[in-house]
Amino acid sequence: MANPAEGYESYMVPTLFAPCAKILIQAAGPKPDERVLDVGCGTGIVAREVASRLGATATVTAVDLSANMLAVASAAAAREGLTIEWHGGNAEQLRFDDGAFDLVLCQFALMFVAHKAAALSEMRRVVTGSGRVLISVWQGLDRHPFYQTLHNVIQQRLGMSALQEIFSLGNADDLRVLALAAGFRQIDIKPFSLTAHFPNPEAFVAGEIEVDPPLFLRCSLSILKLGKQSSERSPVICSRR
Repeated sequence: MANPAEGYESYMVPTLFAPCAKILIQAAGPKPDERVLDVGCGTGIVAREVASRLGATATVTAVDLSANMLAVASAAAAREGLTIEWHGGNAEQLRFDDGAFDLVLCQFALMFVAHKAAALSEMRRVVTGSGRVLISVWQGLDRHPFYQTLHNVIQQRLGMSALQEIFSLGNADDLRVLALAAGFRQIDIKPFSLTAHFPNPEAFVAGEIEVDPPLFLRCSLSILKLGKQSSERSPVICSRR
């Protein structure tokens, strides 16, 4: 694929990230008159789901650092007839006014931000005083048997693995400390679980390689031996000022 984000959208979103988005949005309960921001939107599944639920009058904005992700997100929204405002940008420096949104959502992006406290502070800044911020992150690596196995394989083959970064916010106490440091005072951390079935291991590997070639190309044969499903468990952080 010319754009690696197309592999992410094709292989990872339908099986894993779309079901997770539904859980996040159900917890958020967005209302038609609310202004919604999706931070670290990737290919836009959260923003698209919100816009689809709220209809033509919805005010939905999404931001991501990757131009490739935003290109796929914009094209998908256009195909679905959705109106969403797409922005390139860093979660640590959101280019929006104070209190510009009633609801801020962030699905599986905070782990990849270098300065997580800064990103949380920015989310707090752009949400209204009565608004809310909901963030999904993965629980610890030990709660994900597929990725635990994959982590071990990569370490054996390459001598080191970066997979643990994806699960670096799995400790609820650490999350609470980060949120408090960002200025949030009402913090609710709730775990949820789902099992994502990848019926075609070859397609799954192809999708992972499209998204992150350096990490997966050298261990793709080992990945194919790991099985056909991955159990995913993620906490949702529901935070208000």
